[in-house]
Amino acid sequence: MKNKKVLIIVSALILILILSTGCTSSNTTEINIVATTDLHGEVPYNITEYIKVEKENNPNTVAVDAGDFFDSRVYGTPMKKYFDDRQNNIEQGIEQYIEMPLVKEMKDDGYDAVVLGNHEFVSNDKFYLDNMVSDFEKYNLDILSANTYKRDNTNYVKPYTIKEIETEYGNLNLGILGLTIKEVGESVDESRELKDMPQYNEELYINDLVDEAKKWVKIMQEEENTDVIVAVAHSGEEPKNPKNPGNRIQELAQEVDGIDAIVAGHTHQTFEQHNYKNSKGEEVIVTQPGKHGEAISKITFELKNQNGDWKVVNKYAKLTKFDTIKFDEYLVELLSKISSLKSTDKEIHLSEVVPFQWDKVYVFDENIDVDKIYETIGYKWQSIISKDKHSEQQMVFMNDDKVVCYLYGDISDMDININFDKSSYKDGIIEIYPNKNDEFKVKKGEEEYQTYLTYISK
Repeated sequence: MKNKKVLIIVSALILILILSTGCTSSNTTEINIVATTDLHGEVPYNITEYIKVEKENNPNTVAVDAGDFFDSRVYGTPMKKYFDDRQNNIEQGIEQYIEMPLVKEMKDDGYDAVVLGNHEFVSNDKFYLDNMVSDFEKYNLDILSANTYKRDNTNYVKPYTIKEIETEYGNLNLGILGLTIKEVGESVDESRELKDMPQYNEELYINDLVDEAKKWVKIMQEEENTDVIVAVAHSGEEPKNPKNPGNRIQELAQEVDGIDAIVAGHTHQTFEQHNYKNSKGEEVIVTQPGKHGEAISKITFELKNQNGDWKVVNKYAKLTKFDTIKFDEYLVELLSKISSLKSTDKEIHLSEVVPFQWDKVYVFDENIDVDKIYETIGYKWQSIISKDKHSEQQMVFMNDDKVVCYLYGDISDMDININFDKSSYKDGIIEIYPNKNDEFKVKKGEEEYQTYLTYISK
């Protein structure tokens, strides 16, 4: 009898455990939004790898960018060449389409949506902006801005996108609303509004992002049946000064009901999570992942399906920061050191000149394939120009198996020339090590800053 009672009690406990486990996990799912902002022309390797891993770990992951992705900041990249080619056309009076290479790169990196920032307007005119937008459409990558309009009062690009997330408990609709700061111009003494920028000839204008958010959130809820809405806004938390009131994130969070989370941008600030309450007392979380790929935000939503109605039971943001290497700064320092060599320096070791830590240099000839370069280096540290678009050697400085400096192309316009004899290459590559095989002959030109280095092969 006693054993029977024990058996009944144990069975009951097991049943309770099973039921309680089912209650806590049943009908509950997790979705993630990973976000960058202010990349300014390049998606760094760390960001690319992060997005890849997150999507592999959880297919219910959406990647977004909050604007100012358009720039030519990084030397030796396809974006730098894009701007150089475009400028050459402008100087010759040619208006010609050139594909914007960052679009394909962002698509390949796993981005699902991007938002127009002020740099996308400032660094373009209507012709080139239209071409950029068409590139995003060609690669089926959503480009958003709910408050940017054409002269005929229709949206210039999509105001929002809906991502249908498939889960074992049913599908849910994630809405991504794109918003752009109204004051896109950079002139402090003139109007900073898009409608007043001469290169757009009054063909485009931007409305107040808070007012537009109220309008579009209602549409998303009523017409798209969104379960979660994330506003991705190229705007900071608060105005820098009264004259430039475009940073409206605080008002966006507090005044627009229906937004669950916000990705901020524009001000280059970095923070993991700030909490606000909207007019209904509901929590709105805000995150901002800095600039130039130095960090990435991850917003996590835990949702439960209650009789076909999804409810957010928990939400939070996490920020991951990355160690960044200042490739351009190192390059400038290196070229400056080479330029400052004296005529008395007949021969030098590269280790005596290089102003940063390094343990190996790869020199690639002009015919080597880009994929072979990445394979040799061990990873894709940045986008580089394909061999069919250039005919110059490339030098990659390494330290602890990481790239620290990248020298690409013809630097003769800087009055510096580094020569390598064809016989020094093995399968298109030279490997140089400090104080082992890093000797160069030095020749100065007529001007003091003109410097010519010739590699001494061993």
